[in-house]
Amino acid sequence: MDEKELFFNHQEAELSSNAVLKLIDNNTKGIAKGRTKFHSLVIAPDPQELKHIKHSPDALKQYTCEVMKVYAQSFKLKDGKVLDLDNLVWAAKLERERNGEQKDGSNMHIHVIVSARDKDQKISLSPNVNDKQRFNRVQFCMKSEQTFDKLFHYQRTESKLQTDQIRKYGTLAEKEQYFSSLETSPDESQSIPQKKLVMDLVQPLIDSPHSNAQNEAANETDYKKRKVLRKKKRNKGPKL
Repeated sequence: MDEKELFFNHQEAELSSNAVLKLIDNNTKGIAKGRTKFHSLVIAPDPQELKHIKHSPDALKQYTCEVMKVYAQSFKLKDGKVLDLDNLVWAAKLERERNGEQKDGSNMHIHVIVSARDKDQKISLSPNVNDKQRFNRVQFCMKSEQTFDKLFHYQRTESKLQTDQIRKYGTLAEKEQYFSSLETSPDESQSIPQKKLVMDLVQPLIDSPHSNAQNEAANETDYKKRKVLRKKKRNKGPKL
């Protein structure tokens, strides 16, 4: 029988659920009431990637720490400061089964929760801001993919994320050049599995109930509207 998995981060190999709750709850200074305390994401390598790392939990945990380092460095602050792993308050847990539909083979993946404030509780950290100059989610995911390749010496046949981006946003010339290079690849006869690592990194940032980009934007707008209305009421004279 497998031992129960505990949470971990770059400093602690084992963290209880209560310890993680305290980490997040004690790092909320400056967060307005009703706003998100933390964000979540899933790191789920595809079958080929899991096979490459020999389905090693330790390797996946090591990679998770590297992904969170990329996450920290992906925030572009106004003063030019670059964040690192030590600036984050986060924890992750390895899961061996998926909720809902099960897939053939290994279902090993990682769930991460990360505070919406930096460790000093001075900087708001939201991957859902609608500003690529602040946090570019596509670049974050592509760098995470590249980190996997470099860390584990993985020879990737095709970047599914890059293919999707070229297909959606590339010029005609870029599309012709890119897809032509894929057709002439020496590995063209190999079947390319659906890329899940980076897509699962992107989707939770968009769809998670704790980190929905549209809801956050709407909340931000509502918050600003309420501030304006309160200000107008204070400045409004008595009725005649």
